[in-house]
Amino acid sequence: MRTMKQVTIVVCALLATSTAFITPRDLIDEATKQLEELKATVQGQILAAHSELEEIDQDFQTYGVNTADAALITIQQEKETIDAQLQTVKDLAHSAGKDITSCTNIREDVLNRLPSTYAEQIIKQIGGLIKEVGALLSEARYIVDISINKVHDLEHQLANCKGEILCISPLITEIQLNKIRLPQNIKTEVQAAESLVTTLKVSVNDAGEQNVAQYTSEASAILGDITACVNRIIG
Repeated sequence: MRTMKQVTIVVCALLATSTAFITPRDLIDEATKQLEELKATVQGQILAAHSELEEIDQDFQTYGVNTADAALITIQQEKETIDAQLQTVKDLAHSAGKDITSCTNIREDVLNRLPSTYAEQIIKQIGGLIKEVGALLSEARYIVDISINKVHDLEHQLANCKGEILCISPLITEIQLNKIRLPQNIKTEVQAAESLVTTLKVSVNDAGEQNVAQYTSEASAILGDITACVNRIIG
């Protein structure tokens, strides 16, 4: 049976052997290497995220402009239809030799102003959504950019370890974990921003469709009032 003294000697020998293989310099070199790899990875992910966010921004702007243009064209087409119907009513009154000024005076002025009123609303609402997306993506870029701060923090921690093995060893583990964590956080931020932007496309559609529907409804109602008024005069 070994004595306590013999066991102590064996343990000390083992410790001496293990530290002979791992020196503070080795750990510092490994930590520095891991940090450089982490920094390169994070910087690459940040650049890729910027590119994706810019693409999302451009896509939304194009979508907004195209939706607004389509709505404005629809309003113009509806206006032309309303104008043609109004002209038919005027022609009937003229054929009957009736003065319908009392029917058209105020109503026709209002009718003529409606297209520009709704066009302005479409441009304002969709323009506001484009600005909202710009602000949202700017915030996402900021969150992505400050991911590099974690790398700087780890660099500062390594410098403060001053070559102590017990300080450097857990730091290497932290660096390795952040090789997975930080790129994933950046991707998650981009995906979250893209999801919100996709949701706001619905609002863009609504801005176009609802204003067109409201214009058509209001213009048709005014035309109906004029027509009813003229019919009463013609008899």
